[in-house]
Amino acid sequence: MDSQAVYLVNFWIRPGSESKVLKWLDGGHIADVVKQPGFLWARRFALEQPNDEGWPAFSMVYGVESLDALRTYFDGAAAKGYAEERAELGLDSLMKVDRSWGTTAYIADG
Repeated sequence: MDSQAVYLVNFWIRPGSESKVLKWLDGGHIADVVKQPGFLWARRFALEQPNDEGWPAFSMVYGVESLDALRTYFDGAAAKGYAEERAELGLDSLMKVDRSWGTTAYIADG
């Protein structure tokens, strides 16, 4: 098994649409993702820096057991289902999303 992984989802929400997007995320999407095999936890952050168009920024950070578990998720039915759900709810046009992932490279405790 490889080392623990992190999955980062930075996103910006069209002004006036925050309630609809956050209701979907907090209303079950985040909890459902964490229930997927290999996922350990999730945190959502409201960021202080909007994008160049003034859209408010957020970041989702997911802890995952390994990159292999994350790849399995990407290739699985759940990830495809979430994409379909976002499209059906009209959320794709309300959000700009940037995804990245990797493994722990350094830890400092204070």
